[in-house]
Amino acid sequence: MEINSGSAINQGLIGMQRSQVEMQRSAQQITEVGTTQRDNPQANDLVEPMVNMNLQAKLFDANAQVVKTANETLGTLLDTKA
Repeated sequence: MEINSGSAINQGLIGMQRSQVEMQRSAQQITEVGTTQRDNPQANDLVEPMVNMNLQAKLFDANAQVVKTANETLGTLLDTKA
């Protein structure tokens, strides 16, 4: 059985990777608060990167659940076929 690029497992993994990249970006923004661009109040804002971090964590969990469910479904299909 071939897993193509449109499979639920693949799409879930892509979503997890995207969330991870966004969480890393938000973490970088958080670490830069107060250390760079002290004259720019927008650069010192913690709210947006914290909200994005929380959102991305939830998206990561949702995509992980998609992968888990697709894996279980695939396993059931293989058991049924065997």
